[in-house]
Amino acid sequence: MKKILLYACLFFVGTVAFGQEKKDLLKEFENLRIKFRDTSISFEKAKILASDYLDTAKKSGEKRFIGRGYFLLALRNTNIKQKLQYLDSAIFYTENIKGDNRFPMHAYLAKGIALNYEKDYPEALNNYFLAEAAAATNGNFKYQYDIKYNIAYLKRISGNYKEAEKLFKEYIAYKKSIGSKYVEGNLQALFQLSSTYYESNQSKKATEINVQGIQIALKNNLGELYHSFVINEGINLFYKKNYKASIDSIQKGISHLEERNQLVATFYLGKNYHALGEREKAMNYFKKVDTSYNEKNDLFPPLREAYVYLIKNAQAKKNERIELYYTKQLLKIDSTIHADYKYLSKNISKNYDIPAYVANKERLIKKLQGQNKRITIERDWIAIIGGFIGLLVISLLIYYYRLKKEYEKRYNEIVEQSNSMIEEEIIVKNAKPQAVSLGIDQHIIEEVLQTLETFELGEAYLKNQISLKDVAKIVNTNSKYLSKIVNSYKGKNFTTYVNDLRIDYLVSHVQHDTKYQKYTIRAIAEEIGFSNPEGFSRAFQKKTGLKPSYFIKKVRESTQKKR
Repeated sequence: MKKILLYACLFFVGTVAFGQEKKDLLKEFENLRIKFRDTSISFEKAKILASDYLDTAKKSGEKRFIGRGYFLLALRNTNIKQKLQYLDSAIFYTENIKGDNRFPMHAYLAKGIALNYEKDYPEALNNYFLAEAAAATNGNFKYQYDIKYNIAYLKRISGNYKEAEKLFKEYIAYKKSIGSKYVEGNLQALFQLSSTYYESNQSKKATEINVQGIQIALKNNLGELYHSFVINEGINLFYKKNYKASIDSIQKGISHLEERNQLVATFYLGKNYHALGEREKAMNYFKKVDTSYNEKNDLFPPLREAYVYLIKNAQAKKNERIELYYTKQLLKIDSTIHADYKYLSKNISKNYDIPAYVANKERLIKKLQGQNKRITIERDWIAIIGGFIGLLVISLLIYYYRLKKEYEKRYNEIVEQSNSMIEEEIIVKNAKPQAVSLGIDQHIIEEVLQTLETFELGEAYLKNQISLKDVAKIVNTNSKYLSKIVNSYKGKNFTTYVNDLRIDYLVSHVQHDTKYQKYTIRAIAEEIGFSNPEGFSRAFQKKTGLKPSYFIKKVRESTQKKR
């Protein structure tokens, strides 16, 4: 009876400790997430803390904690490629967990923000939608509406004003219904709604929001937001054709804005002075837009209109060299917008006659040929480089076509070899090893080779960081003998031998076990014993001649065709 009571007590203590460990991991995650907001903590320190958490999470075996560990690694990482990889891992480990009201929602949201920063707006929007769906599923209304705010912003800058207005209003109404005291956040939403209104020519509504925003900002001593609303109303006054009042409002707040927003305000000062007939003053403001573009090689798309004014001004002065310069700048900016702001392509095509500017550029070049030989040489170089690029593109297309065929051939060979592996293994098992002079008794060699067959069937090679010494213990010999036997009878060194077993295992299993087809390269590498995805990729390519990503993609396609 005493023993039973003792076991019961131990079980109870163990259960409580296990439950406490889970609570501690959740609490630690929240503490670190808040701590990482402090910019005084260095990236290196944050990485160490996140890595320690991930190690503890992996020991717990709980996917929700492992996912949170990768999320922490992503939070302060400034390398966008690594950041996205960590967030993908966080999503992978948490996407199928039920009852977690934070993940994978947080990971989708962070990924959307990162992609937004990289100007990959379609993918950013897609991840925002996934985050919102996850928040809605778990009844996490706070985050659901925060995510709606991000979606609304993308809708606004893409010109979908009706959808943006609806989402911003929903966000503001929700914050009001819960009595949100985060005044600055609520004002940011009002500011975005104001911008949506003046951009969609709803001046009356924009003024109402601006007045409301100015009053709240003054009451709460939020200077920067106060000046933002003042300038927004100044821009709105431009659309009301109240140009002098617009200039007064913009000049009142421009010095209090961050640099990018200052440029927008500068652009509207130029538009106001142009409307008042003060052309030279207006051009000075528009030239500041060009100066900023030359310094940063980036421009907020609506500001491209500054170049339309500058081109027309050069035409009026019959200064064809200046006209050519600004035309080239405009076309360069438009090509960037098409590449970086793909969401705006339809609006650019609708609002601006790009082909007309291209034709005008050619006309100017032809007219100036006789005046300046440098322009002629420039065109010749463009033609030569264009021809060279054309040949290069054709050569690359031919090369990649042949490479694709070669890859497909190699893939089919690998699959056939994998399918015939059982027959080959029977032949190998029945064959007696030929004697090789190694200074080792032949009976010992045969015993080691037989034990290695058992080792290969047992799949112990999938253990991470398995060493020569580990395998020597398994096959009852010493490391020196094992190394010699593997080198001579397997025709490769020990590391290559183990890596090849792992690759053969993957090639065989990925064709029949669909879980491997869903894994990331990092997850597969960990699953079959590699320490990192780079080492796995090198080993796979060395043995098969193919990249693992290509091979798994082909297997996935083959599986889908069979369904």
